[in-house]
Amino acid sequence: MDRTRNIFAWLGSKEENTILNLALKHVEESLKCVIAMKDTIESVLNNDIESRDIHINEAKNAEHMGDEIKKEIMSELSKGMFMPPDREDLVLLNESLNDIADSAKGVVRLLEFFDKETSLALEKLMLDSSLIAVKAGEKLRNAINYLVQSNADRIMIECAGIETLEKEGDDKRRDLIKELIKTELPAQMSILVYEIIDNLEDVIDYVKKAGDMVRLLAIKAR
Repeated sequence: MDRTRNIFAWLGSKEENTILNLALKHVEESLKCVIAMKDTIESVLNNDIESRDIHINEAKNAEHMGDEIKKEIMSELSKGMFMPPDREDLVLLNESLNDIADSAKGVVRLLEFFDKETSLALEKLMLDSSLIAVKAGEKLRNAINYLVQSNADRIMIECAGIETLEKEGDDKRRDLIKELIKTELPAQMSILVYEIIDNLEDVIDYVKKAGDMVRLLAIKAR
């Protein structure tokens, strides 16, 4: 492969360091948003409205910070010395990181409407799903950190772990749908829970998508 075309040929340059360090900051904010989502669900499970509202605000703040970093990355990519294929890869990674936070914020915004109990089993399953999202987000952060270090072998390990967690997330979604079907809830609450289930799946799927982009960048660097 002609390494003069690949982004890693510039590793250590000002432009490359800027982009990858911003990506690290971006994934940190996305992960904060996912953790706040998990904490919000836990507060709902404990019927702690005050804690729920605190974590909802944490998620919104982290998502906003991620948006600002996304804009900064796009600005750097527009003026940096990157070839079109490299720029496209980094744009897709940037978008995926943003989608993670957007989906997590989508969950907490729906939880703002939780003013009645659903069922303990449903809420525990939602918490389990959010824990899977947090674990996947942590592995994504690790993978991007290894991308900065140009450690392709470790990137492959972390991304394989994300794939495993994504499959666990799919299984948990089926469990959630099954539990929702057999739980007697008002129609409005059933719709709300279903939307939360979909958004939880989206969070994990976007982590997987971002992981795929990190892995692609690592493969190109070989």
